[in-house]
Amino acid sequence: MSWLAILGVALVLIALAEFGDKTQLMTISLASKYKHTPVFWGVFLGMAFVTVIGVAIGAVLYSYIPITPVKLFAGALFIFFGLYTFLSDEEDGEATIKDSHVFRNSFGLSALAELGDKTQLAVIGLTARYAAPIPVLIGALLGLALIVGLGVIFGKQISLWVERDKIELASAILFTLLGVLFMIEAVV
Repeated sequence: MSWLAILGVALVLIALAEFGDKTQLMTISLASKYKHTPVFWGVFLGMAFVTVIGVAIGAVLYSYIPITPVKLFAGALFIFFGLYTFLSDEEDGEATIKDSHVFRNSFGLSALAELGDKTQLAVIGLTARYAAPIPVLIGALLGLALIVGLGVIFGKQISLWVERDKIELASAILFTLLGVLFMIEAVV
């Protein structure tokens, strides 16, 4: 298979795998509350970080890092952010949160959400199948950028139509549910 065809397969597969996934929902939620630029770069680079790990290390990653504790930790972190969002009282919202803080939270949440996710498994499988890490990586990163970009755009549109307190409540519920889902997934 040609370099360009492998890149195309990776792009389409990763974009389809992430469409409507928990990370895209998280991106929509973050972008509906905060500035879109740090959300985009934080989520994208967090996902890219995990994707590079998947391409570079491949299946060996699962031999040395038990995924259950990682998923339990990610679940607890998402529940924490859900409860924090629900209990915090941010009057000014976006204006009071520094871009660097939004970036760090977006990066950390997306990296944890993607570690051991179907997207990372797909990247590992594609890399092993085609023995072509560079086109797989480029295709995967393009697919992730597309999905993150769509999530940010959709999140910004929601913020124009929905009152801030409803966005806060929906975000708190979403993060808490995702955290519970991570924990269930870890133990099942």
